[in-house]
Amino acid sequence: MKNEKRDHPLLIFIFGPLFLASYFLFDWLWEKLWFFAIPVVGFFIVAFLSYLILSVTSKNKLGVWIGIAVITTIVISEVASSDFFKSDKILEAKLMDDQSAIYLTLRADHKFEMVSSNIAGGETFKGNYKLAGNRIIFLDRHFSNKMIPDTLTIVGNKVILYFNENGIPDTQFARYFDINRNKINQYHKHQKNDRN
Repeated sequence: MKNEKRDHPLLIFIFGPLFLASYFLFDWLWEKLWFFAIPVVGFFIVAFLSYLILSVTSKNKLGVWIGIAVITTIVISEVASSDFFKSDKILEAKLMDDQSAIYLTLRADHKFEMVSSNIAGGETFKGNYKLAGNRIIFLDRHFSNKMIPDTLTIVGNKVILYFNENGIPDTQFARYFDINRNKINQYHKHQKNDRN
């Protein structure tokens, strides 16, 4: 029985960091292993929780502290990456095609997030942007290829990628973002009132 108690902190010390690594590297695992990433991460979660429960029931302090450290790290990471610490969203839009989706978020502090997701995984791009009238100009790398230009134009409830030779917005399938939320004008009015 004593040997089993000694094994708990050792095994949780192994499975705790493995679970933590798989949690933070899940996107990379998904890209490399695809659906097989789920059972891999699931195994580490079950093993970690099992040995944490064994550590608690056998009153093994080291195992419990390792478990608390792993859980605390995940909670802090989730809180730090949540919207709570970020500037207000002033525009949210999405572009859908047959196999993927791209989500665009503009924030009041002139930061943007562009998230591309498909069945094989996803990519997130973050950086700075500026507004010039109804144009969004990305100041940092915003996508992995040339599909989305450096400058987009807001026209009605759409964010247009391209215009034809007559200056008419190209609204063919998967050639524009649908706007879900647009608070740009409200934000600018608020900024002007604060200055006065």
